Amino acid sequence: MRLSAFRLGERPTLKRVVLVDVLVVFVGAVAGTLLARRFSAVSPWLLIALFSTVGAIVLVLAHYLVLRSAFSSFDQLSRAMAATHIGGHGRSVPSDASDPDLRTVSDALAEMVERIAGESRAYSSMIFESIEDERRRIGRELHDETSQSLAAALLNIDMALRGFEGCSPEVQDRVANARSLITHCLAQIKLLVYDLRPSMLDDFGLAPALRWYVKTHLDLSGLAVDTDLEAADRRLPAELETGLYRIAQESLSNVVKHSAATRATVRLETRPGYAVLAVEDNGVGFDREHAGADAEDRYGVGMLSMRERTAALGGTFRVESAVGRGTRINVVIPLEERTEE
Repeated sequence: MRLSAFRLGERPTLKRVVLVDVLVVFVGAVAGTLLARRFSAVSPWLLIALFSTVGAIVLVLAHYLVLRSAFSSFDQLSRAMAATHIGGHGRSVPSDASDPDLRTVSDALAEMVERIAGESRAYSSMIFESIEDERRRIGRELHDETSQSLAAALLNIDMALRGFEGCSPEVQDRVANARSLITHCLAQIKLLVYDLRPSMLDDFGLAPALRWYVKTHLDLSGLAVDTDLEAADRRLPAELETGLYRIAQESLSNVVKHSAATRATVRLETRPGYAVLAVEDNGVGFDREHAGADAEDRYGVGMLSMRERTAALGGTFRVESAVGRGTRINVVIPLEERTEE
């Protein structure tokens, strides 16, 4: 940290205050001596009162002029810290600030913010990676254990139905209903396994996985979804594809649950140096000033999750919305040299 340079001997404000005090004392001593000789007949108490009053006024005025610039600098620093609190990064005070103390504290603050932001991104990435690993584990257990057990039970029921031809219709109906329930459970488990970790995402990439998600999850929702994925013609690193897939999944889920939209558009673009994901709907939108936003302009658990995933990938997350004008979520992820050709 650069605060090591913030030492007493290097504080120009303190130097100015001391210099002003010495100058005022010197001028007061000289003026007092001259006036005392010139007006020797005047009461010494009157001279003391006069010198004290004038000296106090001059000293207060001099201190005010000296300290005003210092406090102005700290006002800048206070505003910089407030900007940092709501998500600002980097240098928050101009590099040409006249006060070296202010520049030192500003540099230390910027360094601290960048370090905390980097540690936060690394921690978030670790958490999301752990979540995905746990999703894979649960998916494997559901597929290998639960699905296989239900499939075996279904096979046994089919065999039992062949021997129930002489049983009452009521017994046959009960067994048939049990078979239907197990078949439905198998279908739901299969869908759940794909939701936990779609194998299509690992095997074919982000664009096919998004098309699959729209077709299997949104066709029956009443929401017409247009996919513009033609510009996504390259594979990305696994963590980027997973993060963007989860962001798109959460965005579309919010559209279905909250927007009352009839149409949505999903656009994905991968270019050298960046990837862009945009989800837009024609729903009711919301007033961002009265939507329960916190100091970081985040809305709800779903929005917070998307923002944190974007930050963990080193990208930028933006929400545009207005009442009656729908909502647009835009995510930009820098690819740098991580793109897999």
